Amino acid sequence: MASVSQQESITKHSDREVEILETLKLVEGSNLWTITYKRMRKDSLGMFGVGIVVALIIIAIVAFIILQYDAIFGLNNPTNDPWDFHNYFIEIWIPGTQKYFRLIAHPKHILVGDEITPPNLQYPFGTDSLGHDIFSRMIFGTPLSLTLGVVGQVFSTIIGTIVGAVSGFYGGLFDDIIQRLNEVIIGLPDFILFIFAVSLFRDIGFFNFEGAYYIIILTILGLIQWGGISLIVRSTVLSLKARDFVEAERALGAKDTRIVFRHILPNALSPIIIITSLGIAGTIMSITGLAFFGFGDPTAVSWGDDLAAYRDVLLTYWWMPTFPALMIFITMLGFNLMGDALRDALDPKLK
Repeated sequence: MASVSQQESITKHSDREVEILETLKLVEGSNLWTITYKRMRKDSLGMFGVGIVVALIIIAIVAFIILQYDAIFGLNNPTNDPWDFHNYFIEIWIPGTQKYFRLIAHPKHILVGDEITPPNLQYPFGTDSLGHDIFSRMIFGTPLSLTLGVVGQVFSTIIGTIVGAVSGFYGGLFDDIIQRLNEVIIGLPDFILFIFAVSLFRDIGFFNFEGAYYIIILTILGLIQWGGISLIVRSTVLSLKARDFVEAERALGAKDTRIVFRHILPNALSPIIIITSLGIAGTIMSITGLAFFGFGDPTAVSWGDDLAAYRDVLLTYWWMPTFPALMIFITMLGFNLMGDALRDALDPKLK
């Protein structure tokens, strides 16, 4: 009996030694991001999510560049093609020649005679009732859809990080006020408040330039969703400000701003990065929900606005709402898988 327990003890010690050796090999000559990446590589689902996010970012960048190129050169119509007087297609023009490559239908212009076409070789995602190529709208809707999610969440993260860091570091009356304000914000029904604020500013017409509506949405989103982030940052700062390295900096006469921004916040980056990566998917869903309930921008090319436009024809023309919903699902899946992998890599104790 004793020999069995001794054998188990030896096995546990050997397993622990192997784990320590693997950890030492992992961190040898590496910085935080290298270590994080090495840990993430062991998570197949996490790397799948990273692949989705990277692919979407590449599509967004290429689509934005091509659309801007077409906006600058596409209307010159050097071949006098009657289709190009209305810029029906996205084309790559060869400067100094009469030649061009026709790439894809323009997402905002109709294809006369090809309305309500099911998916086929010419239109892989089909066309809608107005003659829009749905595949084109999915590709060129990627920049705006990703930008809304990323910028909206980053804006909320910046506000929550600053407020949480100052609140946790100084405490006192400011901390009490912020915590009471947090309790009010968290207790409010976010989505209903969001709809009320968006509809109010949209009716006022505060801005009148292109893209202004979504600037209003992102601003409101940042102002009402920073509460949870600030609570997490505050708790992290409270635990860090009592550490020895902070006391050493104070003894050396360092200013509060240096202590907060050079020492405390860099050590609090892990939860901030995790919150941001996971929150992007939630932000995209919030904006999509607004569009679905009629508070989007029907003139924009985005997945949420297309889903809202096609929501009533699911049983009749299944392909119209299916592909916008599929793009939203893939994007949320990618960011959620990547966020989970980042969480496990940055804080292995949470596994």
